[in-house]
Amino acid sequence: MRSLLTIAWKDLRLIARDRAAMVFLALVPFVVVTVLAEALAGSDTGSLLLPVVNEDEGPVASVLIQALSEYATVVEVSRAEAEYLVAGKKTAPAAIVVPEHTSKRYLASRPSTLLLLTDPAKGAAVGAVKAYLLLAGRKAAEIADPLSQELLVMEEHNLTGSRSSIPPAEQNVPGFSVMFVMMGVLFGVAFGLHDEREWGAITRLLIAPIPRLSVLGGKLLARFLIGLVQLVLLFLYGHLAFDLSLGHAPVALGLVMMAVVFSMTGFSLLVSAFARTREQVIPLGLTVIMVFCALGGCWWPLYQMPPWLRQVAQLTFTAWAMEGFHDVILRDRGVLDVLPALGVLFAYGAVCLAGGARFHRLRAA
Repeated sequence: MRSLLTIAWKDLRLIARDRAAMVFLALVPFVVVTVLAEALAGSDTGSLLLPVVNEDEGPVASVLIQALSEYATVVEVSRAEAEYLVAGKKTAPAAIVVPEHTSKRYLASRPSTLLLLTDPAKGAAVGAVKAYLLLAGRKAAEIADPLSQELLVMEEHNLTGSRSSIPPAEQNVPGFSVMFVMMGVLFGVAFGLHDEREWGAITRLLIAPIPRLSVLGGKLLARFLIGLVQLVLLFLYGHLAFDLSLGHAPVALGLVMMAVVFSMTGFSLLVSAFARTREQVIPLGLTVIMVFCALGGCWWPLYQMPPWLRQVAQLTFTAWAMEGFHDVILRDRGVLDVLPALGVLFAYGAVCLAGGARFHRLRAA
């Protein structure tokens, strides 16, 4: 018993020497809980942006907008602005168009059709908008003349693809695939560099007649290829097991996959440079993985988060990765449409590679 306690005390003293590892280990729960709490707070209905095109300018439209304002953030815009917010900027899951003469037709007891412009890639939010519209109709009946659902019919028009609904698996599988590949690449790069440094393999390679960048580049290329193969296999598994759509542009999907794994590889090199010891890799790696996956929309859609947190998410490569995958898989976009996401991902990876290589070179000096 005494020897057991002695060994335990010895290990505790050794662990306590690495104060940075202890700080990372203690901060992980607080950071993750904070991000989760803030992100989940965005599910409040009031944070949902709902553009309304008021072509009627009559009492029925006014009552409907007033009732919808209780459930979402309603903004009156033009038809072009509404389509841009849904299909272009992608900040709104749907927009409602109240056509001309709706009030006149309603007063004459004639039905009118409300047009719902949607982005089915945001399936949960589109469903919420439909529910808000029904609730608003009932609420409006208490404010004005009875607003019968038979007099206001809803017609949905998909602005971003050919499907009216998206299975949950097509939103979940890409996110969790990105998370697991990120784990493999980050821990593989970090542990590999630290182990070879401790074993002296890095020193032997550096004194060999091989350029230093070739040594580091070769190791990163191996991790890049492993991560790319893993990501492809996960998507193929999702396609076979969960009927995950791979879109109509395989070249675009392949380019997004390459850009995502490239940015992961560069980011992993940068993170590994801040882990001074092998013990620091796990808490530091888990922290950045969980924070980036939570912020980047790997666990839940970005539109469910508060607006300010969505802005912060643009600083993560995971957000751009999910944007690229959603464009190809959910919105049936092609190569030209995903060029902005590809540019950001490749630039992100290049900057991280340059920063990580510099930090590693300074440490080796």
